[in-house]
Amino acid sequence: MAKAARPRDIVYSALKRRIVLNEIRPGEPLTELGLANELECSQGTVREALLRLQEDGLVQRSGHRGTMVTTLDPDAAEEILDLRKRLETRGALRAVRAYTQDAAAELKALRQGMAAAAKRNDAYGLIELDMRFHAAIFRLASPPVLEQILIRCMLHSHRQKLWAPGHRRSLTRTADRHDTIMEALEAQDGERLAQEIAHHLDTIVELPAAPSRKGSAA
Repeated sequence: MAKAARPRDIVYSALKRRIVLNEIRPGEPLTELGLANELECSQGTVREALLRLQEDGLVQRSGHRGTMVTTLDPDAAEEILDLRKRLETRGALRAVRAYTQDAAAELKALRQGMAAAAKRNDAYGLIELDMRFHAAIFRLASPPVLEQILIRCMLHSHRQKLWAPGHRRSLTRTADRHDTIMEALEAQDGERLAQEIAHHLDTIVELPAAPSRKGSAA
């Protein structure tokens, strides 16, 4: 019999989802009492959830000034994405060497889960599976102490992507973008894996193409 989720975990997951999807806007103040009333739980439960969200880098708690959702700054987002790319690409060769049948089965299951999430139009479910996919590859080659840093980078890059004006990509295409990464792993090609991950992250935001003008240079 499945164990019932604890209230603090439910509140944490609900707030995390809303922040990542920008349903709670960057810079928005949060109060324990207000959230407790809205979510019908105790202030202590909300406090625990906010502390975990602070560890994720999603909220900032400032003593008497209270708690606010962390802001999204384009320059900071670029630095965070650069850090994420360095973390994920530097271990590519080691990841290929550590790739096993168990790892392959885990990644294939996550990829299938992404396709299912896309089909039911579950953007947040797809984000969670995307993060688990990248973390599973990272875990093959990197020390555990770095994984939490990567997770914070991934959370921020997903928030920034969804916030980016004009970002356009269907959920199905978002899921499909992971296939070339899996192909590089299966080919045991560390250099190609690093290149595929770098391209994947460089194109994380997709903007509509600018309309062409007659007479302009190609």
